[in-house]
Amino acid sequence: MKQEELKKINNEIGAYVTHETKTIWVDEQTMQIATMMIDSYGDTVYVWVEEKGDRCLVSDGGRILFKLDPNEEDKELYKTAEDIALGSGYEFDEEHCEIYVNVARNNVAQAVMKLAQLQVAISYLG
Repeated sequence: MKQEELKKINNEIGAYVTHETKTIWVDEQTMQIATMMIDSYGDTVYVWVEEKGDRCLVSDGGRILFKLDPNEEDKELYKTAEDIALGSGYEFDEEHCEIYVNVARNNVAQAVMKLAQLQVAISYLG
């Protein structure tokens, strides 16, 4: 492909992602992002971003594991999800079954998209 065609496709991809991603303020410091990703249940994948000074906490809010096993009965599922999260560079809060990462503001978009992809992958464990 010619360089112009590559640039056009990249711009179209960016426009598509922008159009399909919806962000709202939940409160003064927290955004809820409806990503373009769809999990194994056919549902939109959400990510929350909480501003904390010059850094942001990017989280699934414990949503994906709650969806897979709301009563926390499948300990192997939770351990596998924790291992996947940690192996992907994210943290795992055992008490709230939340996958999260604390990043600089300039890394929020990347962290959001990677966490959405991670949630899609974990959704197929259930």
